Amino acid sequence: MAIVVKWCAVILAVTIVTEGTSVTWPPPPSWLNKTATARYLAHSADWGVVSTMSNMFPDTPFGIVQSFADGPVEKSTGIPYFYVSKISTVYANIQKNNIVSLTVSEVESQLLCSKVDPETPTCAQLTLSGKMIPVPSQEELFARTALFARHPQMKDWPKGHNWLLLKLDVTSVWLIDFFGGAAIIPVEDYFKPWP
Repeated sequence: MAIVVKWCAVILAVTIVTEGTSVTWPPPPSWLNKTATARYLAHSADWGVVSTMSNMFPDTPFGIVQSFADGPVEKSTGIPYFYVSKISTVYANIQKNNIVSLTVSEVESQLLCSKVDPETPTCAQLTLSGKMIPVPSQEELFARTALFARHPQMKDWPKGHNWLLLKLDVTSVWLIDFFGGAAIIPVEDYFKPWP
């Protein structure tokens, strides 16, 4: 009986961890190719930490886990799209100051990072900064389709929470994927077609 319960717990844990995520990440690009690594992280990750300035706690940065997609699995744009409720902390904070950062980590991939501390430089981290803005009407269908494809549960979230499609207008790209310090990637290079 104890073995059955243990296996059920393992199966449940695996299901919870993998539900609604990109279960398998492709192999990463070479750490020498910083731009490709940045786009790889932005496209492969399903969630990250959005950091804003808090409305509740004056002069205090505030980070919150947020799901996002930069396009459907087969099409990377490099632009993070978000499905944000008007009653969320993120929405409240961006009403006062919409300059945010989105940080993602390769630790989500369960590849190399499952064997090292997440802070180890070889476990790549990407921070995209800019303004969180409403998705223009001509991009709404693309953004909604991408988000719902990558996060199917979003379709069933309560309608009364007044969901909005937002995107990050990226103005800076910071990456660390190896020892020796971070790379600042020019935005125009980041947005070049990839892969």
